[in-house]
Amino acid sequence: MAFVAILIAYVLGSIPVGYIVGRLHGTDVRDHGSGNIGTTNILRLFGAKWAVMVLLVDVGKGYLACTVAAAMGLAPEIIALAGVAAIAGHNWSIFLGFAGGKGAATTAGVFLYLTPVALGIGLSVAGLFWVVTRYMSLGVMVGVGAGAIWANVFSGYPGPYSLATLVAFVWILFRHRDNLSRLLRGEERRLGQKEAYGGGDEDVR
Repeated sequence: MAFVAILIAYVLGSIPVGYIVGRLHGTDVRDHGSGNIGTTNILRLFGAKWAVMVLLVDVGKGYLACTVAAAMGLAPEIIALAGVAAIAGHNWSIFLGFAGGKGAATTAGVFLYLTPVALGIGLSVAGLFWVVTRYMSLGVMVGVGAGAIWANVFSGYPGPYSLATLVAFVWILFRHRDNLSRLLRGEERRLGQKEAYGGGDEDVR
């Protein structure tokens, strides 16, 4: 049963929602903007409506993966592994040749189930950085880090749940390594900077 739950979680996480949205618009989002299939690139290319949809579904993938494992009556260790598997699926999707997104929204969904208070702390920290710097990537990295630190140092969550947040944080840093390099060089695009797109969709600021 544990293997089935983890497999389901991975397949759920693998559903490339941003890529599907791009195909609905007749394009491959991996060839535009940042090349990412996540919310920020969808926002730049197709606007807020599609970005919100991608965000909610990607969050839902992480939350649902944990919910399914819990509904199967599995131990906290397996529920935490299911959450990690969902993030892995998003990052290395079986439907995209084991490529994928950067995992921020799916990580939020996993946090929402496993460590909801840590999610609130992470979102608050990320929001502050977004407002002050308008760097989405920086806010994501710092926010997930803050949530993971709180979950492991200050919370009373089960050990496997807290450990899963640390794994998620390491993956967030790894998947955002190019963003981090651009930040250090002063070349990272800020939220609201327009990305030209042949389909004519207006950038949302």
